Amino acid sequence: MYDNYEKRLCLFLDILGFSSLVKTMECSTVHEVVSDIKHTLKSNKEFMSKIGSEPIATTFSDCIVLSIATKESYVESAANILVTATVRMLQDTYLNQSIALRGGMSYGELYHARDAVFGPAMIRAYELESQFADWPRVIFDKTVIDHLSNKGGLLSIGFTDYGDGFWGVDCLNRVEDILNVEVHNLFDSDVARAALEKLCQIRDITQNKLTGSYGNPKVYSKYLKLDARIYSLMKKFGQVPALFE
Repeated sequence: MYDNYEKRLCLFLDILGFSSLVKTMECSTVHEVVSDIKHTLKSNKEFMSKIGSEPIATTFSDCIVLSIATKESYVESAANILVTATVRMLQDTYLNQSIALRGGMSYGELYHARDAVFGPAMIRAYELESQFADWPRVIFDKTVIDHLSNKGGLLSIGFTDYGDGFWGVDCLNRVEDILNVEVHNLFDSDVARAALEKLCQIRDITQNKLTGSYGNPKVYSKYLKLDARIYSLMKKFGQVPALFE
């Protein structure tokens, strides 16, 4: 049967430190890590029924490609659910397994089936990941941004203007969204306290990553940029002791 490109929303992810993961863990453990990431990304069935499309996920080496077929008129809705799932996955994977990911998201022509995945949308998503997502974050191509009516965020998740020409999400967006609301109540709620605790946990994991990557400037620089993002949030929400201001 002759196959054509489809219009698909494409997420390309790279697992940072995957080589070390493979060297230090059993095959079954590595497989479980990758499977958990894919499952989290594919877990929201409610939206899929609305657009009539199931996500397809393909793994090769240290990369995961996930895509959803969607018409132009549904790109914003598709991006909403995919970004929301991505943010949840980025945070949970970092907090629970200390595994960081980076990636790119684009929209365009793509062939994605069991036997292969290729096309302009994947090439662009890969370029974003490999050339510009220089620390653990997922950045959006203009083909995604152009379909978003509210440039301040999606329906269920905010995203970040990183100030370097890219917008995207990272393992801190869920925490930031909660604290942006709870700051008005002076963080006097269980939800706020849980979010602040997660922020501190992410900081501690990142500090350990920095210590562990001593002598490897390429990896160290990635976590240093994530650390700067963490510090900016802690300062924004008044969690930096005066001594360190």
